[in-house]
Amino acid sequence: MYGRMPNKSERNLNPYLQQKILTASPEQLVAYTYDIAITACAQANAIKATEAIHVLVKSLRLDHKEIAGTFYRIYNIILSKIHRKQYEEARQLLLELRTTWAQAMRVS
Repeated sequence: MYGRMPNKSERNLNPYLQQKILTASPEQLVAYTYDIAITACAQANAIKATEAIHVLVKSLRLDHKEIAGTFYRIYNIILSKIHRKQYEEARQLLLELRTTWAQAMRVS
């Protein structure tokens, strides 16, 4: 046996999904994170939606201060909506961001 043992969540992950994530570009990973947040809002899952938004915040490139600052403010608005249980409004904002991101990065 070589390497580390996979943890419980890794053992339960669909192998096709694992491969999709491991081979994804950084742009695709951001799109997948938007998808997770959108789905979580549709399911009124505040914990998962908040976690996904935090991942998006961590992915901001701070060397592009103006753009990063704009996205940071939008993500805070979305988090506020999630905390107020305004899931549909948060989901709509995320859908718009995800669509714009996919067009700009040419990902699906």
